[in-house]
Amino acid sequence: MAEAAGIERMLGSAGDRLGSVHRLQVRRDPWPDFAGFDPTPWSAVQRRDAAIQWAGRARNEHGSVQQFAQLTQVLATARAPLELLGCLARMITDEVRHAELCAGMAQAIWPEGLAAEPLVFRWPQPRPPWTDPPTPASDGEPEPLLAWACEVILTACCIGETLSKPMLEALIVVSTEALAEAVSRQILRDEHLHATFGFEALGLLLPRLGDGSRARMQAKLGRDLAGFERSVCGSIGIAEVANSAIVIERGEPNLGVLSEHQYAVIFYACLESEIFPKLRALGFDPDAAWAARPSR
Repeated sequence: MAEAAGIERMLGSAGDRLGSVHRLQVRRDPWPDFAGFDPTPWSAVQRRDAAIQWAGRARNEHGSVQQFAQLTQVLATARAPLELLGCLARMITDEVRHAELCAGMAQAIWPEGLAAEPLVFRWPQPRPPWTDPPTPASDGEPEPLLAWACEVILTACCIGETLSKPMLEALIVVSTEALAEAVSRQILRDEHLHATFGFEALGLLLPRLGDGSRARMQAKLGRDLAGFERSVCGSIGIAEVANSAIVIERGEPNLGVLSEHQYAVIFYACLESEIFPKLRALGFDPDAAWAARPSR
């Protein structure tokens, strides 16, 4: 098995010409001054703990590059409107940008970790959290491809990207380090488009699906919710945060990290206030899906 790449290699130069094209396309805002980070006020433990979270975010963003690229290919094959493909092309660029920002942050705040604990900075092959798309129908019927694409959009955008927005807003609040706040603000600028794309694209594509495809999406919604609950909340259940006062505010020195409780509070609040209402407007029953989700 080939050894997984690391952040240092993924951030390596592609050469003057390709690097220039990349920077012009991806670095649309003044780029954070990673080289100017001052480690003096921070302990090695603080920097290591933050680097773990930022490196994980970098891998997740890289996974989104793969996911949106696969979705683009399927929608192009299904002859979806070109405007959808244009939005996805922008979103792929955004995710490359986000991956570079998060990886750059991890490396900047804990550079000695590259040699001391390389597994923190590992960069394994991304794997999409869904089955492969179907083979295009011989008669050109697009519904199987569109149904697969709608399931992906539901998972990646309507849930995943919508959750990213309040997570980043919380990071901006708690970060006391200017570099961490700057990175979070740059990523946050793109998240509204990504979440909006999901609900708008489903509004366009769902009328093209039959009842069977819609029913499968409703069933998959419960599994998706359970998966996100496991990955975001860890061991924290909704009952544990329902009556707790977990405050997200700037206080103790913070390099852009959130606690498990804070992640859980944001997750459950976002489901209730934003994701579920928008899914209901599209004709889904998120409450039934939540009740039927697989137990943890």
